Amino acid sequence: MNPWRPLPLLRLVIPFIAGIVAGQLINPHLPAFLLFCFLAAACAALFCFHLFALCYRLRWITGLITLLAFYASGFQFSGISSDKRNRQMPEFEKAVVLLIRVSDCPVVKQGSVFAVSDIVSVYDSGAWTSFNAKFYLRVYGNNNNSLLSFGNYYLVHGRPEALLFFTGNHSFNFRSYLFDKGLRYELSCRSRECMAVPADHAIGLNRLAFAVRNRLLKILSEKGLAGQEFQVAGALLLGYVNEIDSRLKSAFAASGTMHILSVSGMHVGIVFLFLETILSFLAKFKYGLFIKSFLQIICIWAYAAVTGFSPAVLRASTCLGFLIIGKTIRRKPEMLNVISASVFFLLVMDPSILSDVGFQLSYMAVIGIVLLYKPVYDLYVTHLWLPDKIWALVAVSVAAQIATFPLSLYYFHRFPNYFIVSNLIIVPLSNGIILMGILGLVFSSLPVIGNLTISALKILLIGLNQSVLWIGSLPGAVSKGFFPNGLEVCLIYFFIMTIFVFLTRKKPVLLLWALSCLIMLEISELADKANFSSQCRLAVHQGRQGYVIRFIRGRKEICFYSGLRMMKDLFIADQIGNERLAGKLSSFQDRWVNTQGWQKTAGFPEVGRFGNMLAVKGKKIYILDSPLSKNLQVKAHADILLINRNSGFSIKQLKNIFSPLIILNVSAASHSRIISWSDQARIMGLRFYDLKSTGFYQEEL
Repeated sequence: MNPWRPLPLLRLVIPFIAGIVAGQLINPHLPAFLLFCFLAAACAALFCFHLFALCYRLRWITGLITLLAFYASGFQFSGISSDKRNRQMPEFEKAVVLLIRVSDCPVVKQGSVFAVSDIVSVYDSGAWTSFNAKFYLRVYGNNNNSLLSFGNYYLVHGRPEALLFFTGNHSFNFRSYLFDKGLRYELSCRSRECMAVPADHAIGLNRLAFAVRNRLLKILSEKGLAGQEFQVAGALLLGYVNEIDSRLKSAFAASGTMHILSVSGMHVGIVFLFLETILSFLAKFKYGLFIKSFLQIICIWAYAAVTGFSPAVLRASTCLGFLIIGKTIRRKPEMLNVISASVFFLLVMDPSILSDVGFQLSYMAVIGIVLLYKPVYDLYVTHLWLPDKIWALVAVSVAAQIATFPLSLYYFHRFPNYFIVSNLIIVPLSNGIILMGILGLVFSSLPVIGNLTISALKILLIGLNQSVLWIGSLPGAVSKGFFPNGLEVCLIYFFIMTIFVFLTRKKPVLLLWALSCLIMLEISELADKANFSSQCRLAVHQGRQGYVIRFIRGRKEICFYSGLRMMKDLFIADQIGNERLAGKLSSFQDRWVNTQGWQKTAGFPEVGRFGNMLAVKGKKIYILDSPLSKNLQVKAHADILLINRNSGFSIKQLKNIFSPLIILNVSAASHSRIISWSDQARIMGLRFYDLKSTGFYQEEL
């Protein structure tokens, strides 16, 4: 029997995904009528095939034409999406007035309000011009989020700057993340430069959903939840992750349960089971099954809206919707067909979601559970209830981990060693938290029941947080230093597939394929080492207490720290640690920038330093960390000027003295001063980077 026969949707969605991937890599600019012509030709070919009843041996032509049609559709869909996301954006030469609309929930951090917003129109030279672009807005000088509200319109005065970031960093790059989300500008302004537009705002779906979420968060807060308990409850129940502190987030990552903090399929499944229980009485009435299914789908998608339509929630809601429809019409669909249908539906709505990390991990986890859970579960058989339930939970965790760990290594470069222990403890606790949270919110107006459920919720939250912090603090909780490239991830998945098929089909030839994968992985690793041996790179990082200048040659590195505090900066230590692991560095040296006189750099003859001038392979870097004399006449050429102290100088003065090509700011200058420097440098043709924004700077030497 053909194993593909029961999976028609899977056979169609694979070429559709392949077309989208090819379109994203090639980034085509093809007119839409080409797709129409190709599909018309495919339909005509299929019609002729059936009309003239070609021989049975040529039946594969029908399948081939259909697969090519879906491939071409995915290719064209990706091209349309790429044209929208990659279109050339104009530069703003001066400050303008923007009419904007806040398109995401604002976040309050360190006395500033941040929000993703849409530019609706621009007022410049006495006229309004329509404009369509997304940008990242920061309003400082305001300690609460009442200034910005989702869905409202505002007038903002400022100069939008292109979103700048450097690639190649092996830590999370927030600006790269924003760019992948379609944002092309960023703008910072004072609170007095942002004015709400009085208008009768329409109630949209997202606006209503965020209003409901804020109301539910307020109920949790009024019931006495605070601190870490409120943070985790908001994330688990409503997808509100803005207030989770970094220590708790790191503990969840170390324990391998980071997915718990993001509303995912497990959360939607619990909501579905809750609705299945309370609506079960409708099945007794005529047409009650249809009413029950309709209410379940409405409630599930309403929950998805309240939690922010994350990719994992979209996947779970779509799959459950198809399952509910199948159950209503008394069908039992193949689970892989349901997954394929949900993938196709979401990709038609937005092809760019295919590159979203949450989308990839969510679908790989559910595919792993569907395909691998039963084989793993059958490895241990017991008739005792408790061991069977524990093993079932272990089997689910192992199946999901096998399917997702190659992608996890690619994106996060770490592996949680205690993921089985974590899931045995944390998953049941999180299920109880979700159930108690739903009951607490539903019965919040009833004093006795509401208080009891909230008290139980608090106990479960305390137990969850303490368990996560304990597991995250265990020795060897996380293995770091995994940096596979895209080809290696594909080879790992192919290796897993061949081993799985070998265990089910027992064909020895599959072992040869698996061995070939291992050989190719080793060859790829050797090629990476050869590339790293010839690398030569300069990088400058900024932390909370200073900066670090790094020079990498081959597999050796020398670092110049601005002070002892930078050696203890956890953010910088994590960044540099990842870079060293990714670059397969074998030796490193640490130096202090504030050491007076010439510094010897053993093993690095191309690196030297005297005073404030640092020479790196012919590249001169001047560190401006002292007041600049107004009467300084001596020219001191520097390729890179590092501003570490604001002493009232102008960019014109610096250009006359140092003639730099690049200016890097690592000082604590005010935002208005940094904007002024940026404008002056742009006018003079200099490249200016504020490392507080870009995070780091690097270039190949």
